[in-house]
Amino acid sequence: MNARQNEVCLLYSESDKAIASLLEDALNYYSINVWKAQNISIGSKIINQTTEMLDKAKFVIVLWSNNSVKSALLKNLASEAKNNKILIPVLIENIRIPGEFLDIQPAYLVNWDGDHENEQIVKLWRLIQDKVLKYRSKKVGFNQFIAIFGLLLTGLSVIIAITTPEVRCFFKLQCSENTSSEKTIKSSEVTSQSPVETDLPNPIKSTPTPQPILENPLPNQTPAPTIPDKSNPSIQQETVSQQSVEVEGFIFKLKSCKRLNENVKCDVLITNTLKDRELRLYGNYTSKRSKFLDLEGITYPADSVEIDAIKNNYYVSTQLIQNANVRLSVSFIEIPLQVKKIQVLNIQVEGFDSPKSLKDIQFRDIVLSK
Repeated sequence: MNARQNEVCLLYSESDKAIASLLEDALNYYSINVWKAQNISIGSKIINQTTEMLDKAKFVIVLWSNNSVKSALLKNLASEAKNNKILIPVLIENIRIPGEFLDIQPAYLVNWDGDHENEQIVKLWRLIQDKVLKYRSKKVGFNQFIAIFGLLLTGLSVIIAITTPEVRCFFKLQCSENTSSEKTIKSSEVTSQSPVETDLPNPIKSTPTPQPILENPLPNQTPAPTIPDKSNPSIQQETVSQQSVEVEGFIFKLKSCKRLNENVKCDVLITNTLKDRELRLYGNYTSKRSKFLDLEGITYPADSVEIDAIKNNYYVSTQLIQNANVRLSVSFIEIPLQVKKIQVLNIQVEGFDSPKSLKDIQFRDIVLSK
């Protein structure tokens, strides 16, 4: 089990195994891996392994029911998790939660049928996702601080070394012996170049005419060639916007993915190169949805799609004229500010008059612009 799989530990009574499995499946749907009692290896000690997984987990979800509130072991594990972890209580039956856990607002899943789109499930997913991103950003920030501190120490060591006379002489930056020898050589050169006055009849000492000094010479009027800066995000964004995918006579060209506060909007230009035909584009519709994946491997489903001035959360259909361009906009909401780049953008489409079914349209490595 890797580090990501240890982020959530699920505590529940054995009689609540069915709903625990439904909750695990719902969280897996949102790319959150869960450890629960049935993951225990055969022959291992249940209490020891459960305690070990609690130590590794960042979040602990406890299912409260008529049976679980009577379990002293489960209450002890939940109490330990409350003191050391982020405890998330989930109410699956209408019962009174033990007193020491009343100060934590529970998720309400009484009579829940396993629907992945349930409002409480979405809130639970976003809570875990937000905490995971904050934890990772703190970890990354600390590693960056250590790296910068190491570079500063290295630079300081180089400066101290260069200031010593021996090192400066070694690098020929300043050396007293070199300076004196250079003066001696220059003096001998001047003596050898001076004419002997006795060889010249009627020697006349001429005074050299001083040359005028141009204090402000005209600058070179030829501009220096401009070298493009590959590290400039705007140039990277311009390159990314040229991505295009062609399938079944449709050309999908990514124009941009822009962030406005916690919302992200991706614009795609669609061209139909064949005869007039209908195309359906999905936002967030049951099993068919557009989405994107960030660099941390977290999936964000689309909130809505818009085309031909028609906006819908589920899907929109439009008739595409041959060789005419149509702009598609896919919107995402509540995207954490830590997300700066899209690893994969997946747009779900369906063509009714195509020779065969269309596959998902994917764009990769997209830098979010403002």
